[in-house]
Amino acid sequence: MLRRIILLAWIGTMLFSAGCSCLVSSPQPYGPRVTGDSTGGAIAVYEDIKGSNQHDFYVQKISPEGDILWGDKGMLIGGGYKEYDSFHDLHIVSDGSGGALVSWIARPPSQQREYVSHVTSVDSAGNVQWQREVRGVDHMISDGNGGAIIATDYSYDKETLFIIKIDSKGNFTWGEDGVYVRREGYCDHSLGLASDGNGGAIFVWQERRGEPGKKTTRIFTQKINAEGSLSWGQDDVLLYTTPEEVNAEELRVTSDGSGGAIAVWQQTPEGKVEEGSPKAFLWDFYTQRVDANGNILWQQNGVPLGITKGGGECPSSPLAVSDGSGGAIIIWEDLRHGLMSIYAQKIDAEGNIKWQPGGEQVCYIKTHSSFWPRTAVSDGSGGAIIALGYEGHLIQRIDAAGRTVWPGTGISVTDKDATHAMAYDGYGGAVVAWGRGKSIFRSERSYVQRIDPDGKLLWGEKGIRLNP
Repeated sequence: MLRRIILLAWIGTMLFSAGCSCLVSSPQPYGPRVTGDSTGGAIAVYEDIKGSNQHDFYVQKISPEGDILWGDKGMLIGGGYKEYDSFHDLHIVSDGSGGALVSWIARPPSQQREYVSHVTSVDSAGNVQWQREVRGVDHMISDGNGGAIIATDYSYDKETLFIIKIDSKGNFTWGEDGVYVRREGYCDHSLGLASDGNGGAIFVWQERRGEPGKKTTRIFTQKINAEGSLSWGQDDVLLYTTPEEVNAEELRVTSDGSGGAIAVWQQTPEGKVEEGSPKAFLWDFYTQRVDANGNILWQQNGVPLGITKGGGECPSSPLAVSDGSGGAIIIWEDLRHGLMSIYAQKIDAEGNIKWQPGGEQVCYIKTHSSFWPRTAVSDGSGGAIIALGYEGHLIQRIDAAGRTVWPGTGISVTDKDATHAMAYDGYGGAVVAWGRGKSIFRSERSYVQRIDPDGKLLWGEKGIRLNP
């Protein structure tokens, strides 16, 4: 778990790139996780931290009306010892039948073992159905049949990727280590995962190879079918190769709804960059779509969004959600007004950019820092719901035309800084879970709230406390 400790140190460090004072933000670091329950309610997992580094993990279900269903604190699913709060370790997905699958990590009590990753299945009544130890969990998605597909790059050689499937009964369908592939030059933590909608998955990653001073970054993708076979053969599909003096990073992927996927990555120029220079225009996002058969659908080497040419400045940290019609909405941070703002751009199923050059502004934040965690989910109508963990969590919805739906900068679910997670509620709105503590690095009190399509808070003004 050394890599997680390194990441912990990294999250508190400002990273400056290519002459731009852009803090490279982290995804959601601490706090509870949440998923919709397919009826408008929610299932959340949170961490209860006790003395002597004892961490217990609870799962709670909330009805669409906001009633607590699994007791005051929820159902205890496990616990152990940790020296730090969970850091990218909690994951939860719906099982499609009113229950959920949850991943968590801890060191077993009274044992001198390394940290162990677990996946626990909880049914619609809160009963634990099974629990399995797994190699690691960097990403977890539903398999569409009550199970889960897991991706991790946790290996000793640092170049092996593992895709593991657990079915609804807790069986390792593809073996305990799943389908694993070794990729020379793999860039650590670049692995991404999306469902193929048919019991399999599409995964993406980055590799960096070449002689010193001449290294290039390449982005690849591969598909695993429901039976655990590589669908596109042993030759992975190449999505992108960096030109000279350019880096690629912040790789994201989302399903296209037709068995394929859409990948998005950030392109940044190397070295010093003068504002307005031709080199500055290399600072951009690129996106590419691959179909269910591994065919590249958009222009070779990806479609540039043209953000810097459209007036953007230091665009960074992209998020991607499906638009429900074969395209995607890309959300990012931008410093074009001297302070951090959130912008979005839509690309359709044919690879055409739909909104104005440079994207549509989602919200304008009066801060130079972009440290605040962000999440985004589809709104089920071709738009997206976007949450920013800043001054009480600003949450805004944009429609299929890129217009903001909720008043002003957006709505808030709490009046204090907090970390958060968000999921689609299945009815045009979202469920949001957040944790609060002495700092955003600790989650001592956990809450959940539901927001309807009009931006109304449905579960009280302050939300529902998960750990009373």
